[in-house]
Amino acid sequence: MDNFSKQIYEAGINDGRAEGKAEGKAEGISEATIRFIKNTMLSDSCSVDQAMVKLHIPPEEHQYFKDLLAKEQ
Repeated sequence: MDNFSKQIYEAGINDGRAEGKAEGKAEGISEATIRFIKNTMLSDSCSVDQAMVKLHIPPEEHQYFKDLLAKEQ
């Protein structure tokens, strides 16, 4: 493998690693947020929508978290 090919290969590997780390981080954040939503619903006896408002989750993300919650059941 010549030097240029090696650089391209390594750049691809690095891009893949960065993408994997970003996905893992997003997944961890989503899992934590789901846990916060559930805990808020239980402790405050409120709906999923009310919990997300209390947690200051942006309205454009509500459906995303509702979908994740639905997958868990």
